[in-house]
Amino acid sequence: MSITSAMFSGVSGLLANAEGINVIGNNLANVNTVGFKDSRMLFSDMLSVNIGNGSQEGKGTQIQKVDNLFSQGTFETTTSLTDLAIQGNSFFAVMDPNSTAPVNENGALLTRAGAFRLDSNQNLVNPDGYLVLDTAGNPIKFSDNAASIATATTAVTGATTALGTALNTQAGTMNTAAGTLSATAGLTATETTAAAAIQAAATAYLTAATTASTTPTAANIAAAQAAFTSLSTVTAGNQASFTTNLAAFNTFNTALTGATTANTAATATLTAAQTQLATANGLAFSKISSIGADGLITYLGKDGTTLNYYNASGQVGVPVSAANATTAQRLAVVTVSNPGGMDKVGGTLFKPTPASGVTSTAFSLAANTANGTSEKIYTNSLEQSTVDMAAQFVKMILTQRAYSANSKTITTADEMTQEVINLKR
Repeated sequence: MSITSAMFSGVSGLLANAEGINVIGNNLANVNTVGFKDSRMLFSDMLSVNIGNGSQEGKGTQIQKVDNLFSQGTFETTTSLTDLAIQGNSFFAVMDPNSTAPVNENGALLTRAGAFRLDSNQNLVNPDGYLVLDTAGNPIKFSDNAASIATATTAVTGATTALGTALNTQAGTMNTAAGTLSATAGLTATETTAAAAIQAAATAYLTAATTASTTPTAANIAAAQAAFTSLSTVTAGNQASFTTNLAAFNTFNTALTGATTANTAATATLTAAQTQLATANGLAFSKISSIGADGLITYLGKDGTTLNYYNASGQVGVPVSAANATTAQRLAVVTVSNPGGMDKVGGTLFKPTPASGVTSTAFSLAANTANGTSEKIYTNSLEQSTVDMAAQFVKMILTQRAYSANSKTITTADEMTQEVINLKR
């Protein structure tokens, strides 16, 4: 074998160790990267050749593989409820916002970095805008229930207007009836006084009801209803005064009873619409209140009291109950049989490959839920980088020395070659 073979062996060592220092440098650069998994360079010897007498001679080294090491990182406590960390070997699943949902397991990107937050569209996303997936393979998206709230608001507005109109119509009828009662021939002095009181109350009711009809606000509606109640009270209080002309009073009182029935019906319609609006507001998303160890999400409605489980992407939740807790969608996790087979794609994301063992099956509540025991999701926590600075510096020293040693191989082979050349002198 020629001396120059030693030079090429040295060159292979230089090249391999140069790449090795790159791996170490990348590890150290990501010592503070949330969810980062450190890597190591694996070397293997190159093809050896026979040199006789059953002996072989190596031809240098080569890069065998850059291994990603998926050990459990330590947790950092944070103040954000949507900062999540996984205890166990699973990964959070996210998808590109431009992708079509739902995705299958091998169509998602996986990460251990759980620094999630809600965007302006109520999607749960990572800092780069990738959508966090639920156990159906859909983005976790909460609903502001805008369509239902708009429908309920329209119903309240319509019912308020209708009630104001009804009050005004009945007030006109009552005012006319009260005037007829006052003009009845042959009223006694006591009856005349009672009729005047009823007429005054009816006029006050008409004034309030007219305002409620032209400007149907809650305050104006309430004022008209209060005036109607006052008219009823005045009428009831003066009923005993009518003895001689009881028939005339009964005619007026029949009109008052009809107004009461009409106003009660219109009020019931408004109350139902207001209840519908309150329900719609209660279902609208306000903020996440908790995320369980199994990924079950609970949130508060806009009324601040209604608790709902996240149920389906972009839909309102369902009430908190033991039954609903078994069917509600959760934050998805994916277990990878061979994490080292995944490819890094940047942003602390990994892409499943056939070698990783991630299947093409659809996400499901049964298969992609953290079990809450050996696999737990922790809120207000982030998994830190697994880079051990001390170990990396030791590797850096060894790599640097290996690089120097290989350069010495080259210079020594060069000196030996020079000795051969000098034989001709």
